[in-house]
Amino acid sequence: MRDQFKNKGVFVTATDTSVGKTTVAAGLVGFLKKQGLDVGVMKPVASGAIECDTGKLISQDAEMLVKFAACSDPWEWVNPYCLAAAVTPSLAARIEGITIRFDKIREAYQGIIERHDFVVVEGAGGVMSPVFENLVVADLIRALNLPALIVSRSGLGTINHTIMTSECLRMRQVPVLGFLLNRFPKNPNLAESTNAEIIATVGGLTHLGSIPEMGDLFSQQQVIESFCQGVHRDQLLELLCDSD
Repeated sequence: MRDQFKNKGVFVTATDTSVGKTTVAAGLVGFLKKQGLDVGVMKPVASGAIECDTGKLISQDAEMLVKFAACSDPWEWVNPYCLAAAVTPSLAARIEGITIRFDKIREAYQGIIERHDFVVVEGAGGVMSPVFENLVVADLIRALNLPALIVSRSGLGTINHTIMTSECLRMRQVPVLGFLLNRFPKNPNLAESTNAEIIATVGGLTHLGSIPEMGDLFSQQQVIESFCQGVHRDQLLELLCDSD
């Protein structure tokens, strides 16, 4: 399977912040490892980092991805820019006097893909979140030449947010694999039970599954099981793999 992938990686983005893209990205890592792949991970830019015992800033999102991938790549590759302020990356970088360079991120990504069969890259916020000056997350995805996987909320409002996210990506010539509804409830209401179909029809997007709600406390195994339970496995693998 590892030789059939169209791309060496995928960029997991979301319709907004706090949608749960880190958990979904981690679940995707676990899912791909179950297919026998050696998976690398990357969080190019992270803000709202915490200070560990050594005084070094650490992104908890990046830590989670590394834990699920069980990889040992240099931290400066996994998370090239780690910023303290819990604001959009461009503002956090300005506060800290840091210049975010896409070429540095590309070099780190290249180092990771040379070590692994596949790389899962996670963004920050939504696709129009500023990364540096007038450059946004969608520009970063384009710079890495990766297809995007959109993580969306399950409830009311997600139709508009998901389709707008897709349109923004397409305007920047970023391929969109499809979308996943996250935190899907056991007993969905009318909106929750019909949103995926409407998004697929109106937005021309592929619904790749609905990941079940796990609550506030969950284990690594539960994350992977939840992803595997909710994802449309064959459809996702077909999009990732070369059909020839």
